[in-house]
Amino acid sequence: MAGLGLHKGVAMIVMGKMKIKLKGRLAWYMHRGYHGMAMPTFNRKIRVFADWTLGMFLKREVVSLGAMETPREEFYEAAKPAPAPAAPAQEKAKAS
Repeated sequence: MAGLGLHKGVAMIVMGKMKIKLKGRLAWYMHRGYHGMAMPTFNRKIRVFADWTLGMFLKREVVSLGAMETPREEFYEAAKPAPAPAAPAQEKAKAS
């Protein structure tokens, strides 16, 4: 089985000497079902299938599309060293 994009897939089911080849939406659903059943816990399975089901009715999220031009920018931002903490008020008063 393989998913080839949104609602596109290919699959070959072998049962003894019989081979069934599928393509299109049905193969894509089988691919999704296979990966959904491979989730380790029942809680995770429910979350994944619920997310996939909602994805059929709702549009894709476009929040992270801005990162398409510079995908590493967020990593660089997170890797910057933290700013030095401000000096305590008592030390500032002594220095004055």
